[in-house]
Amino acid sequence: MISLIRQLAGTKPVVVFFAASVVATAAVRPALAQDLAPLELFNRMSDLLAEAEQDLIAIRHDLHQHPEVSGAEERTSSVIATRLGELGFEVRTGVGGYGVVGVLRGTASGPTVAFRADMDAVPSSSPDPVPYRSVVPGVRHICGHDVHTTIGLAIAESFASIREELAGTVMLVFQPAEERGTGAKAMLADGVFAELTPDAIFALHTAPYNVGQVATAVGGMMAGRAFVRVTIRGDGDLAAAATTVRQTIESKGSVSPRSAGQVAPKGFVLTQLFPGTARATSGDGRVVRGQVMTAGPVDRARAKNDIVAALEVLEIPGVAIETEYDEHFMEGVTNDTSLVDLANAAIRNNAPEIDIQEVPGAVPMFSEDFGSFQALTPGVMYFLGVSNPETGTVGMPHSPNYVADDAAILVGTRAILAAMLARLAGN
Repeated sequence: MISLIRQLAGTKPVVVFFAASVVATAAVRPALAQDLAPLELFNRMSDLLAEAEQDLIAIRHDLHQHPEVSGAEERTSSVIATRLGELGFEVRTGVGGYGVVGVLRGTASGPTVAFRADMDAVPSSSPDPVPYRSVVPGVRHICGHDVHTTIGLAIAESFASIREELAGTVMLVFQPAEERGTGAKAMLADGVFAELTPDAIFALHTAPYNVGQVATAVGGMMAGRAFVRVTIRGDGDLAAAATTVRQTIESKGSVSPRSAGQVAPKGFVLTQLFPGTARATSGDGRVVRGQVMTAGPVDRARAKNDIVAALEVLEIPGVAIETEYDEHFMEGVTNDTSLVDLANAAIRNNAPEIDIQEVPGAVPMFSEDFGSFQALTPGVMYFLGVSNPETGTVGMPHSPNYVADDAAILVGTRAILAAMLARLAGN
């Protein structure tokens, strides 16, 4: 996750998820998935998860103790690839860096449904406030990617257990370098979907909702980021020209960083210029740099057109202006409407104890590169609540005291399993 996020959830009572009691699973005759209701498969996988919960927590703690920054996820990817292989997945490694892809093909034809988990940690010199603290100096999992990865492995375990009843294909995408905003694009450039393109893709991101809650939105949920760089040269007043350029870009924003708050209305444009000016790379000049946040591809294109057009018509004596605009610097998250409806209905039907919250707008001040996958196939991301008021822990990503409650692992896994099963059923 790029940048910080603010408290998204209010002070609602914590909803604690208790796994179903472990029961002996009777032998089930081999059958195709279409012969079984998704709820039956979901309940069988839930029993498995209840038995495996402590093992999953141990995996998460191990990943937390051994964090790796963007582009250095060697140990993490090895752990993932080994486990996927043990579960019978087809495994590809080294995809877009240390990316890992696992594919499990069912015994009958059907859709291909994917889950994406990012793996990287972030630099942090603050003390780790958990017993399973990081053993890597200056690096911590304070964005929850250790939780995402563990959930990905839990999903793998769950689907491997029903492979004989699976109609369709499950794809698990373990992505490097999300914190840099480069991992998704690198995996796509390396052919992650070259042989098999999913019909739908899901993801989670930890957030300061309470354990037992998930949240999502139709359409834009996390801002995409464009990058603008304006080089100013000539023998005119370059400082004054730089001020004019800054004011021109800022005038195209509909909300300011200070007023944007937790969420912003659909259709917002947030311009944020970096402080100061610098010399151009060749010759004397000034450079104005900044980023433009928007809630979806339509707004992103509109913002680009408005800003570039406004800069092109500037006439400043003795000054030449050159504009570079990277519209796809960070895709953000734009959820597919019908897939949100399907996933929410499946969660309510199969796991009614999970409290689904609606994100009322797009979160403007941080981004995610999951949108690079969503640009190619329908996708939905959920915020996963990891805070626990009873223990006083708050899962505020990128904050020094970030803590994600282990109980969120099963909540997130069950939510995504319900959604994936519904899509695999052909809905």
